[in-house]
Amino acid sequence: MNRLLSLVIITLALLLNASAGSAAQTRRWIVDTAKEFLKGRGDGVAVTTDGRLEGINRWDVAVPLDEPVVVAGGIDDDGSLIIGTGHPANLYRIKGDRAELLTAIPGEQVTAVLPTPEGVLVATVAPGVLYRWGDGQLEEIGRLGEGGIWDLVVFDGSVVAAAGSPAALFRLGPKGFRRWTELPDVHARCLEVAGDSLLVGTSGKGLILGINRAGQMSMLTDSPFTEISDMAAGEDGSVWAVALVGEPEELSSAKNGKNGSKDEAEGATVTTEGASLNLDLPKVNGKTASSELVRLTPEGALLSVHRFGRQVASAVARDGAGILVGTGFEGEVWRFVADGGARLASIDAVQVVGIVGNGDILLAQGPAAVLRRQSGGDDSGRFRSEAARFTRPMRFGEFRVFPEAEGLRIRFRTGASEKPDQSWMPWVEWSSEATGRVPLPPARSLQWEIELPVGESLDRVEVAMAEINLPPKIHSISVEDPGVVYLAAPPPSGPVIDAEHPDISGIFTVIDEKNDRQAQSTKGKKYYRVGYRTVSWKAEDSNDDALRFDLSVERRDGFRLPVRDRIDGSQLAVDTTALPDGVYRFLLSATDAPQNPGTAMETAAPSRWFTIDNTPPVIEFEAEGEIWTVRARDASSPIASVEWSRDGDRWHHLAPEDGVLDGVEEAFNMPRESGGHLVVVRAMDRHHNRATEGVVEE
Repeated sequence: MNRLLSLVIITLALLLNASAGSAAQTRRWIVDTAKEFLKGRGDGVAVTTDGRLEGINRWDVAVPLDEPVVVAGGIDDDGSLIIGTGHPANLYRIKGDRAELLTAIPGEQVTAVLPTPEGVLVATVAPGVLYRWGDGQLEEIGRLGEGGIWDLVVFDGSVVAAAGSPAALFRLGPKGFRRWTELPDVHARCLEVAGDSLLVGTSGKGLILGINRAGQMSMLTDSPFTEISDMAAGEDGSVWAVALVGEPEELSSAKNGKNGSKDEAEGATVTTEGASLNLDLPKVNGKTASSELVRLTPEGALLSVHRFGRQVASAVARDGAGILVGTGFEGEVWRFVADGGARLASIDAVQVVGIVGNGDILLAQGPAAVLRRQSGGDDSGRFRSEAARFTRPMRFGEFRVFPEAEGLRIRFRTGASEKPDQSWMPWVEWSSEATGRVPLPPARSLQWEIELPVGESLDRVEVAMAEINLPPKIHSISVEDPGVVYLAAPPPSGPVIDAEHPDISGIFTVIDEKNDRQAQSTKGKKYYRVGYRTVSWKAEDSNDDALRFDLSVERRDGFRLPVRDRIDGSQLAVDTTALPDGVYRFLLSATDAPQNPGTAMETAAPSRWFTIDNTPPVIEFEAEGEIWTVRARDASSPIASVEWSRDGDRWHHLAPEDGVLDGVEEAFNMPRESGGHLVVVRAMDRHHNRATEGVVEE
């Protein structure tokens, strides 16, 4: 490649790099993946795993409850909803938007509700008791000697209860509870009827068991989890389950012996045959926990469908379109099918604890409420993005929504804090356009909200923006002692120093390491050159733009002279012998003009005042008997040293009469001899200016 072409290519590359780093460059905040969409929250808007927003029928609060916890529920024959609560344990009937308290339940918490033709069965823990409510009466029909009841189903014509600890199944007969099947775990946690089999999920070892009508048990899977907390049977014979990783209270000794695994600590690794799970997990009841949705295929393979990150899945049910999952610590509803899933809603509650009636009803807590899914209608759902935080203030430009969904509306708000609070700007008016400008002033944070009608979808939202150009910051300007210079490499031997000639750029000779920015990044090794003053600075640009500097020098009386402009480095050694003696300071100007044509910002700052002294001291002799009195006097700076020599002998330092070498005029005494000797005295000031005088001793 010829040299000219090489230079052209290099020059073009430099221009492109400068453009890419420019503060004025347009940037875009783009949200177009499931990961990014899932950082937001919606109501009536589903987030799909392939990165789309879809308008859906949403769940609305049908009945708020003045209760701390709602736990379980079921649909009665008349279509009403029966729910049980905890702390205290109560039983309610929900019809429409009204809640009727049926009865208080002895015990700490209702764990399961099962409406039957003979009445509503209600199970509790602490203690584990089964009650029947009917005809306005509550009767106890079964009691465990220890432990609690966790779930109830009707299987093979009779009621079956899941209990623990230890894990066991009980059948309800005419005379109350009868222990039916013992299970190899701490708790029988949940039940699901699947044709001729009863599915049991356990807590402790995280088992899924199958029980036939004769009570015979089969192991369907020994999962790598500690708890199967809820299950739903799929139409194809598969089993969907929400599984929890986390140590139950009674499990510490039993679990630690299984396959050598131990998962008590946050960030632990649970090892099972053929599986290793790295956990960075939240806490449930003070213990490390995480949850996943898993699917047990008809062939017996256990597949991980979705890990919920810092959410904990607590409920699963089948609806007409797939499998619904309810989660907490930020109440969410998800739907999954064999080839993917979507977050359907973020509800105003801490946790979804139950899904009833094929997903039409949600039980939530924090606050406790019953939510009902809308049917039909053309209402729009809303989705609110996360608040995007930018490193620097941004000027917002055009927004775009893809594709242009019919009936879509979008609005924006900005703020200075990381999360929205009362200091944020109010939402601007809704826009029904898919393209427009964000009508807000510059800010550090931005958030958008979408209204999306049922049946409409979008897969991309982007906002154009550019950084506001901020002025550079000069943190410090330092002036070294007289004569100090710094070089990255040693100077040539002798008095020659590589320096810019004064004829090129004004009267000042400077040492600037050929303007090599890399060499200027550190001070280098210290050397001394008479007449030079080194100035260095620390500066930064708030937009990370490259800076360029201009340096001038100002005398105390206001006269100013330029030293150098367009400096790329951070220090300069200036030959001050071109200036008359006096008091001066450096003036530094910093600009980001190289990357901000037309919008450049500039900042200037002075150094401290300092003295320039290019005049050597004056030396005077006075004979007094056998003593020479030597006086050294300087016009601008203190005397630094005085030495004498007789007849070319070695130099001897003289001490001042007052004992302190600190003044611009000092007196010294030295011995006087006769015989025609030549005495030479050398004086130097603080600026390394030297004077030499001699006298002959008669």
